[in-house]
Formats: sequence, C-alpha cells, structure tokens
Amino acid sequence: MPRVTIDPRTPRFLVDGEPAFLLADTIWGAFTRPTRDEWRSYLRLRRRQGFNALNINVLPIPHDRSASAGEREPFLDGDLDRPDPAYYAEARSMCEEAIEHGLLPILVVLWCNYVPGTWGADLTPELVLTEEQTDEHVDRVIATFADLGVLFAASGDENFTDPRSVERYERVLHRLRDKAPDNLRTLHPGVFVTQPPHLTELIDFYAYQAGHDDEWDTQPALQAAALRELPVRHPIVSMEPCYEGHGYGKGAGRHTAYDVRLASWTSVLSGSGAGLGYGAHGVWSWHRAGEPFNGEHFSGTPFPADVALRFDGAWDVGLLRRIVESHDLHDLVSRTDLVLADRSGAHFGLGADRAALYLPHPFAVTLDVDLRDWAVTCWNLGARNEDRAVVRHENGRTVVEQPEYLSDSLILFSR
Repeated sequence: MPRVTIDPRTPRFLVDGEPAFLLADTIWGAFTRPTRDEWRSYLRLRRRQGFNALNINVLPIPHDRSASAGEREPFLDGDLDRPDPAYYAEARSMCEEAIEHGLLPILVVLWCNYVPGTWGADLTPELVLTEEQTDEHVDRVIATFADLGVLFAASGDENFTDPRSVERYERVLHRLRDKAPDNLRTLHPGVFVTQPPHLTELIDFYAYQAGHDDEWDTQPALQAAALRELPVRHPIVSMEPCYEGHGYGKGAGRHTAYDVRLASWTSVLSGSGAGLGYGAHGVWSWHRAGEPFNGEHFSGTPFPADVALRFDGAWDVGLLRRIVESHDLHDLVSRTDLVLADRSGAHFGLGADRAALYLPHPFAVTLDVDLRDWAVTCWNLGARNEDRAVVRHENGRTVVEQPEYLSDSLILFSR
C-alpha cells in the first residue's frame, strides 16, 4: 500500500518517499451509488487523466444526494445502531481497487449532518450521532480503512460556529490520531471557513473550500494565502474549488472548464501547491438521468455521471498536476502586488527559485521584479499545449507581452 507522509523540509506530500501533488477527483457518493463495472471504468479514466487521489464520503450526504431504489446504505433499515457489515466490506473493496489503479482515497469520516450543532444537523436531526455512536463509527472506519494507507478528513462542510460541533470534531481527531497515527488527517470546512486554532495541532495538512457560488473566483487565492501565513506551517490543499458544470448565482450560469482552471491555478500560485480537488457536477453524486436530486435548488440539475465524466476540466487539472510537479511549484507566495496596473485579474506567485504568472485573459503584464536571468516557459492552458512567451526587461522590471491566442495562460520562470 502507498505510504503518504509530509516532507520534513518543506510543506508538501511524499508518496513512498517521493514528492507528489495530490490531485483528487471528488466522488462523494462512491460507496452508495456506482456499480462495480461503473467503478472500474471510472478508475481507468481518472488514472489516464492524471488523478492520483479521490475524495469520498464514508456516509451519504443526505441533503445533497441523487437517489434511486436499491442503492447501498451504511445502516440497516436506517437504524444508526445497526451498521451494515456488507456496506463497509464493499467500501473497503472499492478502496483496494482504487489503490490498485494508483488513486488514493481521502475519506471524510463525518459529514456535518451527523454531528450536533451544525447546519446539516438542523436539516436532518434524525441522523445526528451520539458520542457513543460517534466513537463506534470512527473505530469502524479505522478498522475498515486505516491499513490501506488512506487519508482522513474528520469533518465535512462544517463551519465550526457551535461549541458542540467543535468538541465533537476534536473528539474525532483525537481518536483518529491515537488509533490510526500513520494516516494523515485534515478537516474539510465549509465555504470561507478556517478551522479553530486549537484543532491545528491535531491535523497534518490544511484543506479549504472556496465554494461554487459568490466569490468563487477570488476566495481560492485569498484562503490559500491566509492559510500560508498561519503560525503552524502545513501543506495546503484547495479541496473544493468550484465544480465544473455546477450552477451558481441562483441559476444565472454554470461553472466551465475555464472557471475551474482559474480557481485551481490561483490557488496554487497563492500557496496551495500541495494538492487540489476537482469535481464534475453529476460525478460527485453519481447522478443518472431522470433521478431526483435534492440539492437542485442550489447546485442545479446534475448532468448524468457518464456525461459529466467527459468534461474537459478533468484533463486541465491533470495538466496542472504535471506542471506543478515538474516545475516544483508546491510552495509559492502570492505576490500579486508586484503586478503593475493590471485590470484583468492576473496572479503572480513567487518562490526562491521559481515563479509563475497566471493570465486569465490575454493582456500584456508588467511585473515589478527583475527576472532577467530566469528561464521562461509558457502554456496555452485552453489548448493544453506549450507556447512561446515574449518577455522583455526594462528598468528592473519584467514585461510579459500579450499572448496571441484567446485563452488563459501560465508563464513559468525558473533559475
């Protein structure tokens, strides 16, 4: 089984001792929805596209779910005191198969619906676990999955505004640390949320959710930069940027592959160079045509999973992983203050011997830094191919001339 650790010298992941960027496809409903034939086909595709991890929920998300008769359920007859051994045996087998394909599961232990004092608990109070049920569930998760080398996210979509939920998640983290010390831990927070400071010592890496609605385009960079400035340095993962095909603005539109690239690259250039989550609307809930989906009011009707699997953005983030790893972009600092007189939203990330400029639109950009002796590489991200950047140096500044294609770009500098 793969062994994932933290590099002791710098905030990034090591997989079997080698540096790795964790690129996780989001398939929250994996354990309840896809057939095994669908699962195998899915794993083969995501492996080809460059993914090396999966975001999976151990329990279903009740308020945000596609549903059909006969799907797998974790509790017999809905009784929280009667977990179904067959469900967990199948879930473990699915994880084993994913690992065989080179895809490491990142498992959310308890989505907020199952924890007291959360907004999810208000929606589904009948699903809130007692302390005893919580301990039994965490122990069951550890016994089922820990030896596979999976990563654990203790929380799911939690805002940490109520002492009851904070205390419960702290309890979960302590239990994971004590009983599964070799499995890395994090928290999956709600939109624009940072974990309480005292929980930081119980996690191994930061994860954040920039969200799918208002401010989806600005929060990825802001949150990454904020986490990078915390006193405790951890690898940072942009775990949930906008999902491709997901609705926003109360039906005003849907996120495109371009939106995903913008949210993803601005995350990386601002500090979250350790990993990234990607989601296709319809894959994460494994939706089938004609089925009900109870999150439609916010997310819009999902595309069928076999359609959403073909969205272009999955190939874009596969390229992102390849570039981050090959150019060692794991620990850049957001220095957009060095971009002069720009109105197009350009982002600039700077490291000791690496730098990257993301241009969401083709405009010339002047950087207030001298990169005269640095090598330059350019990517036309819309076409997913290398291109040529024209770079000039004037009075200690670096001028990147306007690209000659109508797409977003990434210009890489190294010395």
